[in-house]
Amino acid sequence: MGTKYESIGSGVLKRRERRVLGLFIDGTGLDRATRRLKRKVDLSRLVRGVTSGSVPIVARYYTLIPYEDDSRQRAFLDAVHKAGLTVIVKRLPPKGVSRQVSVDVEMAADIVAFAQGHTDFSDLSAYDPKDFIAPAQGSALPTALPFMDSNPKARKNHSNGNDLKPRKITLSNKQEEENIKRIVTVVCPSREISYPIALARELGAETATADFGQFNSGDILKSAAKWIDLSDSETIWRE
Repeated sequence: MGTKYESIGSGVLKRRERRVLGLFIDGTGLDRATRRLKRKVDLSRLVRGVTSGSVPIVARYYTLIPYEDDSRQRAFLDAVHKAGLTVIVKRLPPKGVSRQVSVDVEMAADIVAFAQGHTDFSDLSAYDPKDFIAPAQGSALPTALPFMDSNPKARKNHSNGNDLKPRKITLSNKQEEENIKRIVTVVCPSREISYPIALARELGAETATADFGQFNSGDILKSAAKWIDLSDSETIWRE
């Protein structure tokens, strides 16, 4: 069995390496895919499906929001948060301003950071949604900001008992660090994310991409070690 397993008696083998999962969801790509299929996804079920029921140590959802505050959008973001996901939002430019906006840079940075062993995103997550208001007309466009409650108890209740608050892994020695296997799962990534996924793989992370049967490019398929076709699933949809 090599060095990945050790015997704990009675013919039972135990995996030596500790597996930690990072989940990164492109909300914009997910929304486009589900609109194309004319179905609504249940985010809690989606998370359980792509993680095989494991609780990710990092679970982040990236999306674009209108420049002006929208109560429906806020309600949606709250629902995403209740599914146990940290929401990273970026505002679209105001009407009349032609400017391309995406969350690819934020996703790429987080994926590579996680692959290198960084799991403590708490400094970025201390953003109170009650202060999340539309910027004044003519002001500079804000960069991406996390949208999540600053109350740890609320986070635990929203995630049905599974506290997904990002936390740091404390390593007692180099050997323990070497025995940690990081798993990067990316849902509905754009083609620009193929490079950071491939880099995460080169850094030793186990990588997987998930989409609904139509990937944006062959580079996405080649960048990860495996891919998940969500179009085959009947358990991730709202009833």
